[in-house]
Amino acid sequence: MTRDISPKKIGGIYRSDPLRRQVYDYLRDMLISGNLRAGEFVNQSELMSTLGVSRTPLRDSLMQLEAEGFVSIIPCRGVMINPLTLEDIRCIYQIGGALEAAVCESVFPFVGPGELRSMTGIIEETERLMNDGDYSSCHENNSAFHEIILGLCDNAELLKILRITRERLYNFPGSEIQSLSPDRDDLARWESEYWRQHRHIVGIFKNGTAIEMFDYIRRVHWAFDEMEKSIQSFYHLSAADAVTLKNN
Repeated sequence: MTRDISPKKIGGIYRSDPLRRQVYDYLRDMLISGNLRAGEFVNQSELMSTLGVSRTPLRDSLMQLEAEGFVSIIPCRGVMINPLTLEDIRCIYQIGGALEAAVCESVFPFVGPGELRSMTGIIEETERLMNDGDYSSCHENNSAFHEIILGLCDNAELLKILRITRERLYNFPGSEIQSLSPDRDDLARWESEYWRQHRHIVGIFKNGTAIEMFDYIRRVHWAFDEMEKSIQSFYHLSAADAVTLKNN
């Protein structure tokens, strides 16, 4: 008989969420931290013992992670952590670009002086840090910049899919993403270009149109082909990595 899971045990904090949600959040934290690594199979018995849960909430959580693309449930083999391949990233860029373009177009009339000041402040802070050779806040500030826009959208289902899409790119697998530094010229140029694009986005919100914004987000800000080499370097990938482990 398994014991009831304590809120403190999941993620180290007290929660009142349903058990399945707690297990799901724990597994996501393990994925992001790299404790569950791409290509590995999940030891379900060990997880049930560690968390003190039955198979049902663990199975439900793994099924949700599979639906979101983080794992694959392979008959007769188990549950495998999906690798993030170059082909995966290309597909995610197409999806993310279409979704975020739709969000930016829909919220365009509601972006006011307060949002513009906040976005500009994030850009200026990030540029100052990069000029000092500090790239450690790029990811966090990028998320904060985009969340200002996403926070104006009232389409909950679209936001849910888009945030999962972004998390697959930026939060998983966390341990396999190349650290940014001024010593990596290719990655430093990528970030510099990315934040130049953020300034352009603010400019379109100030003086452009919703259609201009839609096109820029989809065709420039989420352009995979132009950034492919930097993406390969950032994720330690090559063209050969487009063949996933689950096809082996």
